[in-house]
Amino acid sequence: MDAARYAALFQAEAREHLAELDAALLALEEALRHAADVDATSGHVATLFRAMHTIKGMAGSMGYTTIEKLSHAVESRCEPLRSGDEPVSADLLALLFESTDLLRGAIDDIARGVETPPAVIGSLLVRLRRPVAAAGSALPVTAPRELADVVVASADPVPDVANVRHIDVRLVSDCPLKGVRATIVLAKLGQHGEVRATHPEQARWQDDHFDGVFRITLVSDAVEESLVQAAMAAGDVASVQVRTPAFASQLVRQAAAAAPAPDATRTVRIDARRLDTLLDLVGELVITRDRLLRALEAQEHPDRDVQRAARDAARLVSAMQDEVLQSRLLPVGQVFDRFPRLVRDVTRELGKDVSFVMEGREIELDRSLLDAIGDPLLHLLRNALDHGIEDAAAREAAGKLPRGELILRAARDRAAVIIQVQDDGRGIHRETVLKRAKEQGLVADDVTELSDDTLLQVIAHPGFSTARRVTNLSGRGVGVDVVNTRVRALGGQLELESIEGVGTVVTLRLPVTLAITRALLVEVCGSTFAIPTTHVEEALEYHESLMVHHTTGPAVTIRDEVVPLVALGERFRLLRSSTNASTREHTAGAGGEQHLAIVEAGGRRVALLVDALVAQQDIVVKPLDLVRGAAPWFSGATVLGDGSPALIIDVPSVV
Repeated sequence: MDAARYAALFQAEAREHLAELDAALLALEEALRHAADVDATSGHVATLFRAMHTIKGMAGSMGYTTIEKLSHAVESRCEPLRSGDEPVSADLLALLFESTDLLRGAIDDIARGVETPPAVIGSLLVRLRRPVAAAGSALPVTAPRELADVVVASADPVPDVANVRHIDVRLVSDCPLKGVRATIVLAKLGQHGEVRATHPEQARWQDDHFDGVFRITLVSDAVEESLVQAAMAAGDVASVQVRTPAFASQLVRQAAAAAPAPDATRTVRIDARRLDTLLDLVGELVITRDRLLRALEAQEHPDRDVQRAARDAARLVSAMQDEVLQSRLLPVGQVFDRFPRLVRDVTRELGKDVSFVMEGREIELDRSLLDAIGDPLLHLLRNALDHGIEDAAAREAAGKLPRGELILRAARDRAAVIIQVQDDGRGIHRETVLKRAKEQGLVADDVTELSDDTLLQVIAHPGFSTARRVTNLSGRGVGVDVVNTRVRALGGQLELESIEGVGTVVTLRLPVTLAITRALLVEVCGSTFAIPTTHVEEALEYHESLMVHHTTGPAVTIRDEVVPLVALGERFRLLRSSTNASTREHTAGAGGEQHLAIVEAGGRRVALLVDALVAQQDIVVKPLDLVRGAAPWFSGATVLGDGSPALIIDVPSVV
C-alpha cells in the first residue's frame, strides 16, 4: 500500500478524533470538579476509548508505528475506566492530556513527512503502563453499555434478546483504506448499542484482499433509520441494510420489514483546492454572464432565441453560484472546538478559574474565512484571559463570583456573521491606556477621554501594550494589532465595548463569503465604485435643501435625522477643491443630479454623496494589494460586465 497517497486522509480523520478526545477529557475534568454522578460521565469515557481505538487502527493500517504504540498504550490505560475498576482522578486526567498532546505532535510530524522517533514517547509509555495514584477527589465510573463496540467476538454468539440487528455494509468501490473505514463504521454503530460480532472478523479487515463488504451484529434498541445514518456518517459507504435475524420475534421482524428505506445523506471528502478552483471558475462565469446580458441589451433587435438561451444560461449560472457558495460553508464549530483545550491550558498557567462557554457553533461561514479567523480568535481569547479576567481573590474583593466567565459566540446579522469574545473581567482601564497613548504620541495631549472607537484605534496600534513585562501571553503589543489587520483584510470590521469593572466585548463583523457579494455600483467623477449592500440602508436623490450646517461638519437631514455627509469625490481626492460649495459644484453628474447612499458601519450612519447610481448586482471580489502607506479606503476590486475594473469601497474606513 502506498502510505503517502493516503497520508492526508489519515491526518484529517485523526485530527477529528483528537478533537473528540480533547472534548471528552475536558468534560471529565469538569465532571470531576463538580463531583458528577456516574451516568453523567460514562458517555465521555466511551468517547475517549472509542476515539483512541480508532486512531490506533488507522495508524496500524498506515504503518505509523509510533502513533499505533502510543494510542494502544493510552487505550490500555483507559481500560480500567471502562470496566469501572478505577475512578477518574486529576492525576490520571493530567496524564491523558499529556498523552493527547504528544499524540497530536506525532500526527503533525506525519503531516511534515516525518515520523516521531519511538524514543520520544518512551518515558510516557512507561508511565502509561504504571497505575496512577489518585490524588484528591476521584470520580467512580462504571462501564457504559456502548463501550463494547471496541472489543468484539470473532464468532457469532447465540443471541438472547429480540433487538439484535444484522447490519450489512458495503463500502464504495474506490474507498481508500477500506479496513480503516470499516473500523470507523464499527465505532459509529457502537455508539448505538453493543457489538456482538463482525463478519469477516475485524482482524481480516486490514488484509489487502478485504473488499469492503462486511456485517456487524449489534444489540440495539435504536430505530433502523438511526443505524443507517450512523453507518453512512462514516463516509465512503455505498449501502447499508439493517435486518432482524430469524430468531427475533415475529412482531419485530414485521416492524422492520414495514419500515421505509431512509434517504441517507452521503458525504465525500474533497481537496479544498478543488473548491477554490471551482469558485474561481464560477466567478468568471458570473462576469461572462453579465457581459452577455449587457451585450444583448445593447442590441436594437436581438434574436429572441438568443435572448431566451442567454436568460436560461444566466439562471443556471446563478443556481451554480449558489450551490458552490453553499458547498463552501462550514459551521464555525470546526474552529471553536479547538479553543476549550486552549482556555483550559492558559487558565492553569495563569492560576485562574474560568468557565468557558461557546454559543452559535452551528452558524456557517465560508471555508476561507473559517481558516483565517483562527489566529485572531486565539489572540482575543488569550488577551481576555490574561488582561481581562481577574484571579479569584481579586474577583471576590470586587464583589464578583470567584470563577470568571468567558464567552465565544457566533450569530448571523443580515448578510454578515458576528463573532464575539466576551468576558466579565476588569474591563479596560482607560486612564492607563490614555496615559500610555500620550507617551507614545498616539493621541493629542489635550485629549481627556477615550471613546470606544478611539480606544480600539489606540490598542490596535502596532506595538502598543500596557503590559510592563513580556510573558508568553502578552507584553509585545501584537495581539489586537494582528486581529485588526486580519479582520480588515477579510473585508470585516472590529468593534470594542468595555466597561471598567464589568467586562469587555470584542466583536468581529465578517462577510459570509469573500468570493461573491452583492454590491451597489455608483459613479464618482467618471469612475465606478462598488459599495457592499450589507452596509447600504437606502439610496435617494440629493437636493441642496437637505444640506444643513452642523458643528461636526457637512450633514444632511433624512426624515428629521441629521446624518453626516461624506463626498466621495473629496474623500478619494478626485477633486482639487475641498469646500462644501465646490463639492456641490464639481461632483454634480450629468444634468446636475446627485445621489446619496445611506450606509451604516459600526453603529454609525453616513450619507455618501455620489454622482450617479449605476446598478445593483453580484460582483466577484478580487484581492487588492495596496502599496504601503496607501489610504485603506478599498477592500478589493472587481471586474464589471463591460470588462472594466471597479474598486470595492471599505465602508468602515470611509465613514
